[in-house]
Amino acid sequence: MSFPRAVAFLWWASLWNRVRKQVERLRRPKYLLGLLVGGVYLYSFFLRRLSLGARSEALTPEAHSLAELSLAGMMMVTLVSAWALGQDRPAVSFTETEIQQLFPAPVSRRALVRYKLARGVVGAGMAAFFSTLFMGRLVTQHPVLFFLGALVTFVTVNLHVVAVSFLRTRLARWGWRGTALRWTVLLGLLAAVGGSVYAAFQAHPFPENVLREKQVWGWLSTLIEGSALQVALWPGRVLVALPMAASLRDFLYTLPMALGLLGVHYLCVLALIVPFEEVVVTRTEEMALRRGQRLARVGHIVLRAPFFRLRPVGRPEVALLWKNLLAARRTGGIDVLFFLALLSLAVPVGVALFLPHALPGVRQTLASIYLAVAALLTFVGPGSFRSDLRMDLPKLDLLRAMPLTGTQVVAAELLAPGLLLAVLQVGLLSLALLMVGEMPGRWSFELWVAAGLGLMPVLPALSLGGLLVQNAAVVLFPAWLPPEGERARGGIEALGQRLLMLAGSLVVILGGLLPAAVAAALVGFTLEVWLGVWALPVAGLTAATGLGLEIVLGIVALGRAFDRMDVSSEGPGAP
Repeated sequence: MSFPRAVAFLWWASLWNRVRKQVERLRRPKYLLGLLVGGVYLYSFFLRRLSLGARSEALTPEAHSLAELSLAGMMMVTLVSAWALGQDRPAVSFTETEIQQLFPAPVSRRALVRYKLARGVVGAGMAAFFSTLFMGRLVTQHPVLFFLGALVTFVTVNLHVVAVSFLRTRLARWGWRGTALRWTVLLGLLAAVGGSVYAAFQAHPFPENVLREKQVWGWLSTLIEGSALQVALWPGRVLVALPMAASLRDFLYTLPMALGLLGVHYLCVLALIVPFEEVVVTRTEEMALRRGQRLARVGHIVLRAPFFRLRPVGRPEVALLWKNLLAARRTGGIDVLFFLALLSLAVPVGVALFLPHALPGVRQTLASIYLAVAALLTFVGPGSFRSDLRMDLPKLDLLRAMPLTGTQVVAAELLAPGLLLAVLQVGLLSLALLMVGEMPGRWSFELWVAAGLGLMPVLPALSLGGLLVQNAAVVLFPAWLPPEGERARGGIEALGQRLLMLAGSLVVILGGLLPAAVAAALVGFTLEVWLGVWALPVAGLTAATGLGLEIVLGIVALGRAFDRMDVSSEGPGAP
């Protein structure tokens, strides 16, 4: 079997196996439901708004010329950046599997380059498709021509980048002489382009006493069509003019020049091929090392002082709390948040020393910021502080083997992020109360203090409820979640699963908040007659108590589900 036929068979078999695997996964109701929800979401928010059946209005000739000139300029920047930016090494990359299978095979270096160029055509086709889908309908009435033109353009740009990387690698062998030659030619071309632009504006200056918009459009058309800009931007204009063609005649007129550029670049790639195997292997090893460091970031040991010393005897839940607190501190986010909160106190001190008249306004602003951040942590914190069952997802079998009940495990896992969020939120609210002064309007000092005291028990309770929902997904749907540090599964069904989890989280949180809010409202409005605004702390404590009872019941129910969970069949990443 020839190498091209083997490659075609490999691509077809890979595509077929991927589709077959997706279809097999859809036999499970959770993936099928995720596919339906994800498909409805994509259609409702993206595809339906595209109105593919409707014909877009044609751009005016002036707007078309301006858009073409702008895109040609950006295309020239892209072409020139391949000469100026990046390293002097071949711009070809292979996966670890391709290196293991293709490099030892009896395949020539030229065949390997053609293989990568063919893969580049596939990528260019995807880029052209999405460009046509989201941008083509805005600039042309011929989406098919736009797709074909964009495909030729993207393939040519890819060939240009590869050819330039080969040439730069050859010049790098000459040492400083090659570098000097490359920059001399590049600066010469840039000087020629700059001179052409200057000559164009000198020959066609901007008209004075502009009274109508048509005068500006006329000057712009003259500047583009009748000057040296056409020569200076010729490569970019050819590549842009093909997808921007207003008719089939214009497309066919520009097509030979664009295909000529593509053919020249292809011949240059084949003529400038340099040895790239060692560079590719080194780059792949570097990428694998970075990926391994990223995956091991959570388990990477960083010497940090523990929050407290773990005693050799005591409650087993305390050991899990100690472990998760250390894991949370290793990420560095906790220390950064505490440092930023304390650093912000330097702002009012500096204002008091240098601008004392502005101190009241600064204190009010900081108080509002502290309050907003504390409230924001209620929604963002449960998803960001992951030192709980989500972090221990790959080790669920070890947790099940511990001499602990499911309720003990769930409670201990929730305790660390819940405690950290509570400390942060109470600290921010305390800083807000410290900064508050005389407030204008109805926001009096007493109301601020009463509201802050009322929020102190409520916000940590809400955060703990959010953590309970996040960890419930680990226990009830472990296969839906990737282990900490690993890449999440893609696909429409994965998108639908995330939407279902988000909707379920909102329903559970709002459903749990409703009884607590009703109880707090009854207590608050009853005591408001005697206590006034100071009924808010009592109402907040009532709401927090109600939420706490619901969270305790949820932990007990989740612990029982944890005891019944079969890790072998429902572990992380299970199909």
